[in-house]
Amino acid sequence: MRLRLVVPLIVVLAASSATAADLTSKMIMALDVNPAAVALWAAGNDPPDGESAFAADARWTAAVQGAQALQAKGKLLQSPGIAREGAWSTFAEIMTQVGAEGEIAARAKDPEKAFEIGGRLYDACNGCHKTYVPRTPGA
Repeated sequence: MRLRLVVPLIVVLAASSATAADLTSKMIMALDVNPAAVALWAAGNDPPDGESAFAADARWTAAVQGAQALQAKGKLLQSPGIAREGAWSTFAEIMTQVGAEGEIAARAKDPEKAFEIGGRLYDACNGCHKTYVPRTPGA
């Protein structure tokens, strides 16, 4: 049964023009970087109306964990087999640095600093996407 599921996946991957690094980086982004960035950005946003102290603590804890993940994944994205030509490593290094600063801000529960850091993270993510994510006309 498992073989029937794996074989079509292998065929699709083999027929794809995506490289292993493309697939790996997409998985890292989808599974790790995006949720981590969302958690850090949530720390810099206005808290939800009526947020309890427990929920606020959970939001800040998630922001700390997100910032730690950004640091780790920023380093991973610079590793051989994943890193790409051009500004890729610069964007990944910015993610790593922003993650370190974001961790400090999240531990201090400083929403203003988290917001400022979140903006720099957005700029790095957006710059990388503009450079490395192909866009189809009309999309």
